[in-house]
Amino acid sequence: MPEKKRQSERRKPTDLFRLVFIWINIAACAGLIIAILIFHRAQPEFETFFDRFYQLELRRYWDQNYVRFLVDVLGAGALINAAGLLLARYRGRRSTDHRRLVLVLTILYSLLFVLSKTLL
Repeated sequence: MPEKKRQSERRKPTDLFRLVFIWINIAACAGLIIAILIFHRAQPEFETFFDRFYQLELRRYWDQNYVRFLVDVLGAGALINAAGLLLARYRGRRSTDHRRLVLVLTILYSLLFVLSKTLL
């Protein structure tokens, strides 16, 4: 059998933009997990059978300290997503490159939640 010639590696090594995208994605995932945990802590406690049976006092209101922190985390997430969109705009080389619809939707969701909590 004839041996195949080894071709030189044509792919470029990881550049700065790719590293920034990786870290933006990691930060966005961590921010989402943190926001979910903060939301869980901020919401009112739900009453169960055992709470009624033992006549336990439950918090029936949103904890405003956690809500403020949640607004800050979601605002930071919106800024991270906006930075990702700006980098994607400068990074895209072809007109068929991804449009980053997920980043746009998460920015909208974050901003809607932040505006709803700050205006109410």
